[in-house]
This record gives sequence, structure tokens and C-alpha cells, in this order.
Amino acid sequence: MAETGHASDTTRLARVPLKGSRDVVAARQAVAREMKARGVSSIRVTRFATAVSEIARNAIVHGGGGEMTVSIDARREYLVVECRDKGRGIEDVERALTDGFTTGGGLGKGLGGARRLSHGFEIVTAPGQGTLVRMSTRL
Repeated sequence: MAETGHASDTTRLARVPLKGSRDVVAARQAVAREMKARGVSSIRVTRFATAVSEIARNAIVHGGGGEMTVSIDARREYLVVECRDKGRGIEDVERALTDGFTTGGGLGKGLGGARRLSHGFEIVTAPGQGTLVRMSTRL
């Protein structure tokens, strides 16, 4: 994972509760707004916003909802997104990141695709403890 700093080394810019499909749009828009305000190219905004959409959707569909925060690191080099849910957790993270693996009938490109569209990507999870996905993009 690219160095993004610890949560205490960031400044929160936005918080988005994740309860339904409209919240996925709100999460995507929050990220796009912050990236555009910092002069990031449209293609890079679209790529990272797509990754954020996937993770937000997963938190709602598989994690029963949660919360997403958008922050900037202390050096203002990375936009950092953290998505937390209180779902059942991911049993096998490596398998879940493998293209083609799905638990929801999709194409199985979600987590792996989100990782590829991010500069930094980390999953912290435990069965019955929920999931935290921390992802970042260089500004």
C-alpha cells in the first residue's frame, strides 16, 4: 500500500452514512468534489470515484450499511477514504480480491478492481467484526 499516513495524520473533509443506493452516489460525489477542487484530472477522478462506488456498495449490500469518511493526509499528497461496516466480515480476503470470486452473483471484479484503481488499498476484517477498507489516491 502506498503510504497514506494514519487516521490521526489526516484531516476529515466529508462523512457519508451508507444505508442505501443514494448514499453510494453521495460517496462518489464527495470524492469527486474533493479531487476536482485540487485539480486532479477527470480521468483520475472517474477511476477513483468508481473504486469508491464499489466499496460503498459492498458496505451496503454485504455489510448491512456503514460509514465512509473522506480525508486528506497531512502533506496534502493523498486523498484517503475509509469505509467501515458492521457486517459479518470477509472470511478470506485474498480470495475475495481474486477476479471472478463473488458472493453476490456479480462479475467478481469489485474488490480487486477497486484495489487496481487506487494507489493505496488495505482491508482490515475479521469474521463477525465487520470490515474496514482504507484506500487512497495521490493528488
